[in-house]
Amino acid sequence: MNGTNYVSEVKVDTAAWPPTFKLTAKDEEGTVTEAIDHAKLIQQEQYAWDGGKWYLAFAPVSPQEIENARLQSQLDYLALVADIDLDA
Repeated sequence: MNGTNYVSEVKVDTAAWPPTFKLTAKDEEGTVTEAIDHAKLIQQEQYAWDGGKWYLAFAPVSPQEIENARLQSQLDYLALVADIDLDA
């Protein structure tokens, strides 16, 4: 970990990652150096100036974002059972 960036020698396949997840970073000895209960991936970029390493940037998910997702999930469920198209 480098601040809120994870540095990797290879590109990380993030396609199967959920929108939010628990992020735990450990040092070489296995000691937890950072833990975020609700995190999200912001971006993954490769930088030539650092030997082509990949940087993955993470951020905590705010309580408001968690509440918005909960409410959207409830609306989606109600629309499904009531057969209502929310996109119309």
